[in-house]
Amino acid sequence: MKIGTRLALALLIALTPVLVIYSYFNFHISSRVYRDNFQRETRATTRSLRAALLEDIKTEEWDQISSVLQQLRDQGTEAAIFKPNRSLWFALPKFPAKLYPPKTAFAVVDRRESWETDRQVGPRYWFCRLAPLSLSHQPAIGYIMVAENLTELREDNARRFMSSIAAAIMVLVMAAGIITLATRRYVTRPLAELSLRVSRFSSNEDDPDRALGRNEVELLTEEFRRLDAELIMSRERLLREHRRQLELERNLRHSDKLATIGMIASGLAHEIGSPMAVIRGRAEHLRINLDQPDKLWEGLGIIIAQIDRISSIVHRLLDYARRREPMRVRYDLRQIVMRALSLIETEVSRRNIRMVADLGSTPLIVDCDADQLQQVFVNLGLNALDAMLAQDDGLLYVSAAPLDNGQAGYMRVVFEDNGPGVPAENRPQIFDPFFTTKEPGRGTGMGLAVSQSIVQDHDGEITMEPREPHGARFFVTLPAAHGGEEQRQLQA
Repeated sequence: MKIGTRLALALLIALTPVLVIYSYFNFHISSRVYRDNFQRETRATTRSLRAALLEDIKTEEWDQISSVLQQLRDQGTEAAIFKPNRSLWFALPKFPAKLYPPKTAFAVVDRRESWETDRQVGPRYWFCRLAPLSLSHQPAIGYIMVAENLTELREDNARRFMSSIAAAIMVLVMAAGIITLATRRYVTRPLAELSLRVSRFSSNEDDPDRALGRNEVELLTEEFRRLDAELIMSRERLLREHRRQLELERNLRHSDKLATIGMIASGLAHEIGSPMAVIRGRAEHLRINLDQPDKLWEGLGIIIAQIDRISSIVHRLLDYARRREPMRVRYDLRQIVMRALSLIETEVSRRNIRMVADLGSTPLIVDCDADQLQQVFVNLGLNALDAMLAQDDGLLYVSAAPLDNGQAGYMRVVFEDNGPGVPAENRPQIFDPFFTTKEPGRGTGMGLAVSQSIVQDHDGEITMEPREPHGARFFVTLPAAHGGEEQRQLQA
């Protein structure tokens, strides 16, 4: 059997149960919908009839009741009224006796307020519903039974079932024809031509009897195996070429990083200038306080720490190609802020600027590299001082607290100044490398860019907004630490 024929049979075998299941469920669901609608109509008729006949029964208007029941009979619906003792009270002549409910039905109505069943009387089928003859929360004065003729619905279901079967058979016949033609045109014929070409142009074309007695699948299998071997060799060649390209790309990236280091070399002055300014300020402070050993040792310790910071900055610049992750240790964020503020304290005093720190009494524990965050806070503080350079009433306000805007688990540090602020046209660019509004020689535009990079490495964010009536606010938001580990204390 050719592969096209086998494929057509397989598709038909797979399609047949799908069509059968679809036809069955389609018929079943539609029949259920029709039946549910029919039952709802019967229930609605029962409720309407009960309300309409209740007063007529109380006033014994039997002619009116007979007229109503006759109208229902004309529409294919029978109805009967039963007394509280479950005997027939009123029904039209020729009401089918086989539709009378059994005694157990009345007991069910007394418990559940309704009883429903299907009945067959001769060639007809009925859906019957028995309900108490009363309004809500009132004692029943009898029972009412409504019987809807189901015969037409069942006949309609039978017709639709036969139509579904006929449609499924037609679909199968059409599918069989289409699949056969399609497989013959798009599978069998091209495969036969491909097999012929394979047998002619294979590596064994010196064997004229190679294709004799063999089907196209066997020929294609043998050819595909040969092609697979060639593909494996081609893949190995591509892998070798890919490795060479990767090596070239690595060299290119390294060259690009060296070029980047050359571009930001001027920013090194800014990064080293901050601790150098602190060192100079401390040295001048020590020179006039040589007779105070405590301040002398404290100042020398700060100078040594800042020299270590300079070494760390230079090392990070030279080590740009393998940038390290922050060394995460658990710290109280308030200590890092206080440490940074103590480093710029001398510069604050020299510029006659008032500095206020409101860090609260609650520990703000974060997992961080304290040295890098200290660099961020020093940069923000010095930027604020530079912004207030021409002012006599400069104010640097620093606050720290848990974030209270729906983002649970975050800490925020805010640096505010009352300087002239950042012009609106410059705000989108303040975190770009080399962007600065300072005078030539006073800034390289790397401080905020480096600070943003450090904060992002800590899974946080740094943002800016104007301060009214003038000035700027910088927000540093960091995730709070989780777990029970004790935090470290910053060394003085």
